[in-house]
Amino acid sequence: MDNLPLGPGKTAPRLILDLLDYDPKKSYGKNLLADPAPKWRKGLWDAQHPQACRHSLMSKVQTRAPESNDEQPDSDTSYEVAAYCNKCRYQYKISVDYSRRKDFQMPCSQSDSENPLHHFRLQESMTGKEHRDKYGVNRYDHLVEAHRFLCTGTKCPATLDIRISSPRLGKSLVDMITDRPRLEMRGRKEIARDPARYEGVEPAGPFSSLWYLRSYLTDAKSARDSTTLKKIAKRNKKFVIAFGDECNDLFETLGFKMIEEPAEFPEEGMNGFWQLPVVTKENIEYIEDVIYEIDVLIQNLPQSEQNPQYMKVVIRPVPALKDIERSLGFFDYPLRSRTINLESEEHPYYKSLGAVETFTDNYLSWAYDRQCSCDPANKPYYFDCLEDLATGRKSPDLQMKVTMAVSLGEYGLKQLEDSFKFFGLDPGTKEGDDHIMGVYKSRIASAPRQKEDAKARLLIIAKHRNSEAIEALAKDNTMSFEEALEFLEVTAGTASDSIEAAAISLSLDGDKVRVARALRVIANQRPEDFTIQSAAAQMETGNGEFALGLSEAYNRLQIGGPGPSLPDETVLTYYQSLSSGAPSGSKDSFAEALRTIALHRQSIFLLRKLNDPNAVVHASTAEPVGLDNIGNTCYLNSLLQYYYTIKPVRDMVIDFQSHRMTLSEENLKTKRVGGRIVDKPEIVKAQKFGDELHNLFENLKTASSRSVRPTKELAELTLFSSEKEGEFLERRKSISSPSGPPNIAAIMGAPVFGPQLPPTPLTPPSSSKSPQDDIEMIDNPIDNVEARDDSSEATLVDMDQVPTGGDKKSTAVSTVDATLDTDAVMVNGEDVTDETSKPLSPPEKPPPIPPRNKSGLVISTTESKDLAADDELWRFGTQQDVTEVIGNVTFRLQCAIKPTSFEEGSGEQIDIIRDTFFGANTTYTEKEHSTETKVEAWPTIIAFPGKEGDIRDLYEAIDVIYDEQYVEVENKKCPQHFSISKLPRILQIQIQRTDFDPVRQTSYKNRTPVAFPETIYMDRYVASDDPESVVMRRRRETWKWKSQLRSLEARQAALKNSQEDINVPDALLAVKDFVTALQEEEIEGIEVPPELPEALEDRISQVASELEEISKQIDSLKKSLKEQFTDMREFEYKLHSVFIHRGEAGGGHYWVYIYDFEHDIWREYNDEHVSEVKDRRRIFDQTGSADGTPYYLVYVQTHKLKELVDVVCREVQEIPVEVETWNGQMDGVVNEVDEDNENYRHVEHVKPRPLRPKPPVGSEWGNVNTNGTDVAFDPNGNTW
Repeated sequence: MDNLPLGPGKTAPRLILDLLDYDPKKSYGKNLLADPAPKWRKGLWDAQHPQACRHSLMSKVQTRAPESNDEQPDSDTSYEVAAYCNKCRYQYKISVDYSRRKDFQMPCSQSDSENPLHHFRLQESMTGKEHRDKYGVNRYDHLVEAHRFLCTGTKCPATLDIRISSPRLGKSLVDMITDRPRLEMRGRKEIARDPARYEGVEPAGPFSSLWYLRSYLTDAKSARDSTTLKKIAKRNKKFVIAFGDECNDLFETLGFKMIEEPAEFPEEGMNGFWQLPVVTKENIEYIEDVIYEIDVLIQNLPQSEQNPQYMKVVIRPVPALKDIERSLGFFDYPLRSRTINLESEEHPYYKSLGAVETFTDNYLSWAYDRQCSCDPANKPYYFDCLEDLATGRKSPDLQMKVTMAVSLGEYGLKQLEDSFKFFGLDPGTKEGDDHIMGVYKSRIASAPRQKEDAKARLLIIAKHRNSEAIEALAKDNTMSFEEALEFLEVTAGTASDSIEAAAISLSLDGDKVRVARALRVIANQRPEDFTIQSAAAQMETGNGEFALGLSEAYNRLQIGGPGPSLPDETVLTYYQSLSSGAPSGSKDSFAEALRTIALHRQSIFLLRKLNDPNAVVHASTAEPVGLDNIGNTCYLNSLLQYYYTIKPVRDMVIDFQSHRMTLSEENLKTKRVGGRIVDKPEIVKAQKFGDELHNLFENLKTASSRSVRPTKELAELTLFSSEKEGEFLERRKSISSPSGPPNIAAIMGAPVFGPQLPPTPLTPPSSSKSPQDDIEMIDNPIDNVEARDDSSEATLVDMDQVPTGGDKKSTAVSTVDATLDTDAVMVNGEDVTDETSKPLSPPEKPPPIPPRNKSGLVISTTESKDLAADDELWRFGTQQDVTEVIGNVTFRLQCAIKPTSFEEGSGEQIDIIRDTFFGANTTYTEKEHSTETKVEAWPTIIAFPGKEGDIRDLYEAIDVIYDEQYVEVENKKCPQHFSISKLPRILQIQIQRTDFDPVRQTSYKNRTPVAFPETIYMDRYVASDDPESVVMRRRRETWKWKSQLRSLEARQAALKNSQEDINVPDALLAVKDFVTALQEEEIEGIEVPPELPEALEDRISQVASELEEISKQIDSLKKSLKEQFTDMREFEYKLHSVFIHRGEAGGGHYWVYIYDFEHDIWREYNDEHVSEVKDRRRIFDQTGSADGTPYYLVYVQTHKLKELVDVVCREVQEIPVEVETWNGQMDGVVNEVDEDNENYRHVEHVKPRPLRPKPPVGSEWGNVNTNGTDVAFDPNGNTW
């Protein structure tokens, strides 16, 4: 048997019986076929859905089944039973393959007493949606679900696949040709249109329509090739009466092709025909399935409507059950001899054992044994099942089996529950083993005479939990440290791995309980030894798990659900807070919880801190280190961590001296970045930024601490550009400066702005030209803001924002004509409004940039003007937008380094940064006689989330930019769209979270989720020189569909009128009731037209039909939009980083998730804390709440992953081994006394910081001072 997870299975007869009873449409939310039977108790209801179909499967021609009852499969055999239900028309494929599992060569056989029948366990399941997502959409495959089962027979190779598909003809298509009123109305309508032509003709009935369609498809199958296909004249009387134009969707679905040919007489124009579908190997099975379904529909018609002459042609179906039973090897297997009432429900215990009621005692006994071996965790329940059935069947053989099982220590679920209740515990308790053992000890201490009974019950609990620790206590075993060493034949000085190896060796042949007990005794003496701690915990359970449940450990430390996501330092804080001053017993309990968490996390840090709170724990070389927050720099830290993982950037920064641009006159003349010439002072500052970033990256690479601290200089150079600094200095001249020292705390706690609208691509920040363009500073942060943020960095800012005169208001012309009457006629799903109602602007535009606070700013100054200026400049810099900071970093780096080439025409510098991050758009503006194109580079794509309740996926959010819009050119409206002419190697996508409320005149954060995948394909946006290329044709189709969708949704909203107290259908109904009441009362002077109520009734029906049709068209359009580009997968990108913002539009807290492709790990970088993300739902299942929303995504070209990203880059120099235990000796003592001898500071356990070797003179770390002598710096920026 393959290494499937432990779990219950089903015998072949049980599985097929469940298949026949399972109706995917009526299932009470459970899958009778794939899910194990629920545990049954008296009084519980276990009936099927009353409307569920009891399938009657009929065989199809594709069936390959054994030809005789005694045929035996071999290693190359495979069977497939293709069938359909003669009631609900669902399609089934039941495949049995004996050739896949080459290690198994003995199929189960009724002659084999150990494996008389197949016993299947579910290996995997797949829904139709999952199948389409994985393999693409196939119009001929209507898969609902598929399941694969493996036989649990000792050497049986059988693999069973069951595929269930919905009917090929959906209800809407079937209704077109079987709904009698609909057929009657269709025929009458055509006859009334041309009475002379249809004289004597009656409307077609369901039988005629079905029979005509069957004939068409049969003729199509019979055609030798496409040239011999028949055609159906659309004017054919029978065709028009039976189908007409109303059934076009049906014929298109079935593959018929509409063609036109010249009429016999030219004046008659063109004649329309439906050409029969071309039958190929791709659709032959589909066509045959449709014919089967038509036969089912015909046979289910009343006998009076069936034509006996034609019914002779219909092939009578052959039941498929015999083929299924032969294929699965249980045809004609032995059954119980006694009479069984087939009308009564079988006992649910048979389902639990994977058996059926007709099993003999031997087969039922075998089913019990097999179920227990496959699902040992539920063995007590299966014992109850066997015991009850043995009694009910009055079987001596089964009752003997129950007796023998009891003698071997087996027990039932009821006995287990009684054992828990004996100790006052709930059987489903999540309490750890320690708690249960404590209850036992308390019980026997208070009632010694019950010790033996308590031990017996505790032993049952121990077996149930598979807990060797509880079992050892139940057997009353005790062991000292010396006894543990002697038992394992080791000494106190034996290495940990040797002790673990000795324990494993003894556990293979000896008493595992005593081995586990010995390991625990030794582990208690070595609390810092991770190897022994882990070995003891796993040996105690015997299944690789720990004695105390992880969730219980977190609960014991009062952390709860968020525990797994918290960093080690936070967990340690909880532990220290609880254990401080706690009684001895509680301290031990808290320590055990922390030890369990440490073992689960494999955290040496927690184990070390558990033993010695003063221990210094160095960072692992396999993990990144964090960045300390130096004052509202959480977003800066996230950005720096991200850039460090980008290999081209990191390599360039670490080897910065090789990439530094020489400040020669020639270089300065050609230095052009961001569309402008860069002057020398700006380049000097940029190269200083490069030096600071180099030092930080070296620290991240070599630091032995768990976090490093960025310098304030690096933060200043990152947070704002030279233009912002000049703008600040210019504004300082006009601001009053009252005296008083600067408040450093206030400076370091300056506000952090939330994500703002992006700057124009490739345009560096420029000086303001008007007061409205200034970026004002805010000096009055709010204390109470409705945003959850438990971080010290989250200083939110009050922003009384007033739109500036220069703001451009976003406008969009509705796709629905403003004068559209509520009764507008829909034609083929489209309204008949004029083409001029197309939108003249994109369906959505970015909102205007919210202006900053315009309140007055007072800057304190002191005599030390330089200090004041620096601090104020720092305060000013920390208020820049995150997108501005990203732009500053790339701009600084480009200014600092040498170009690799220059862009033709513009002279723009090409370099490593531009090659890595920048893409380009081509704008296509279609003028009257030509198409104008313009190419613009960009570092970031903007994605726009929907409004509240409109959840978009990432493609839909990006489409806002790349969909067609209308712009005004030379007083004419011209269509315009963007395409990507150059894809970047690293794709950066900003989710535009900041929106503007024109009513309240304030910005707010758009929290609507945007669903983003781990893999994205950019094919749909890539430019093509051919306007008729496949991608452009598809894009134009989507633009058309979206326009139609907006019109339909507008019409739907108008009819439903959710903004008012009553919608259109209800209003019409109320009017009808009122008019009817007036008629009945016959009020004098009020005449009600007699036909009015009926007219209102007709209108109500029309509106209901229109709403139903609109819903169908909307669903169809959305489906088409979803599937339009699924097969275009050339330009593939993988998700690398997800930046998160928590707070409001004015500010908040930032962190980043970065994916380690090499180790398949997501990590959270939250300032100084870097931790692995165990539950990826924290990243991808975004609710849009105040807990945090993604606002910046980074994708990397899949085929260049190794070239572009390398998450963990660590080269920590070996540190001398330090004494790690506290044996009553002090590593060092420092006593400091102030001048008054009153206050003391006492520091114990002091350890020196490890020294790094000094690099040779002339290395890359050397700098030249003003005197011309070399001065070397260590990685922390300090002189040696």
